[in-house]
Amino acid sequence: MRLWVLDEHRYGLLPVIRRVWSRRGGRVHAPYATSYKWGYLHEALEIDGAHDTQLLFTLAINQDIHAIFLQQIADSDPESLHVVIMDQAGFHLRAGEQRLPATIRLLPLPAYCPELNPVEGFGRLLKAPTANRLYRNLRPLENHLIAISKEWIKPEKVESMIHDWMRDQVKRWRSAIKSNF
Repeated sequence: MRLWVLDEHRYGLLPVIRRVWSRRGGRVHAPYATSYKWGYLHEALEIDGAHDTQLLFTLAINQDIHAIFLQQIADSDPESLHVVIMDQAGFHLRAGEQRLPATIRLLPLPAYCPELNPVEGFGRLLKAPTANRLYRNLRPLENHLIAISKEWIKPEKVESMIHDWMRDQVKRWRSAIKSNF
């Protein structure tokens, strides 16, 4: 059995503006252009085991695309049962839906609790290096996000993003399962 946390993040041509340090009395000018074109990065991090990562870039977000991403997770290890912990966004599939892959089980997080999902931090880590930059179209921005993500999808980095309490709960849960069988 493989246990995952899942979320999505929107990225786009409207730049992320962040404060930066400057010399006293100096004024920093961040580049800015009003351009409304978006893409979505779907992310899933494995809580224990191999600490694998699944990513999917899309131009839209809806239940059909969510089904495709869940299928990608299921296809990463077709022999395993995949338990996916995620928020209750309206475009997420629900348990019992026909499009849900047979080897996927969904575990919803409580509403309005993004701090419980370690993938939220992953999205912030990816967006930080793109702050205060302009991109002419989505392709260079996506290439930059891919380059940044290569550093963060290493198993030891994924493990460092998982909350200690979540890792402890998984260990207790797995030992309880072993003792009952």
